[in-house]
Amino acid sequence: MKSRREFVSALGAAALVFPVVVVAKEWTTLRVIVQDDKGRPVPRAAVIIRQLKGKKLKNVTTTYELKTSLEGSAPVPPLPRGHILVQVISAGFQTHGSQVQLTELEQTLTIKLEQPQTQHSVHKK
Repeated sequence: MKSRREFVSALGAAALVFPVVVVAKEWTTLRVIVQDDKGRPVPRAAVIIRQLKGKKLKNVTTTYELKTSLEGSAPVPPLPRGHILVQVISAGFQTHGSQVQLTELEQTLTIKLEQPQTQHSVHKK
């Protein structure tokens, strides 16, 4: 049985003969800022981020559920570049949903939440 030192030495020699190409995923640091329609921060809004994969972007590989701070920003862990689905939910606002492509090293996504629309009913007098 070979010692660990001999094994590491043999592995190093093999790497010289058979170079190993390591492809690192490119990651994006995403910052999500949630504001109301007047530009004020929306604290405690639920931010749901889903990483999308596949030919038709229908497969969800990773999901993050976050809350915004008092300043309206949500800290998002680094994400692999590609398509994500962002959903924001907060009481007193319309739910927001959008698909975003991560292409840069750092990206900021500012989401403006709208006030709910009035509902119309045929049953009102």
